[in-house]
Amino acid sequence: MLNKNTFIYSLFFSCSLIFLPACSSDDDNGKLSQEEQIEQMLNEVRQLTANLQSLEAAIEAGWSTDLSGCVEHPVEGGMGHHYARIEYIDGRVNHMEPQILLFEPHADGSFELVGVEYIVPFGILPADSEAPELFFHKFHHNHQQEIWALHVWTEKENPSGTFYDWNPNVSCN
Repeated sequence: MLNKNTFIYSLFFSCSLIFLPACSSDDDNGKLSQEEQIEQMLNEVRQLTANLQSLEAAIEAGWSTDLSGCVEHPVEGGMGHHYARIEYIDGRVNHMEPQILLFEPHADGSFELVGVEYIVPFGILPADSEAPELFFHKFHHNHQQEIWALHVWTEKENPSGTFYDWNPNVSCN
């Protein structure tokens, strides 16, 4: 029969084996600056979408619903088509599960992946709630679509900023 101390040490050792790998990693975020953490997360998203550069591959992988057609602002630039993976629109905010892939159309009929978007519907997180946050940036209200939204230009540089809604380098023409 185990005595109390042997049981406690065994329990501690077992728990250490379970939790130790979670405490030590090659990319310890506790030692990275905010900017480095953002860049690391952006690179992880780029790795995730590396095989989704074509619209066909994205559709095959589940981003199959074009929610908007091509979206463009007359002054600020475009967003492109918003292809959603519907099962990801569940209120979770995880940089490795973008709800939307943004594709820019080209004159030859091809599409180019230009970024991702994260959304949380107001039906899940009401508009008067605290804004979700990802990449150290707060989501903004999109009252027309009744969602919280955060655009992230992972593939096409945006002179207005990586997290700005509109990208002057994206066009629907």
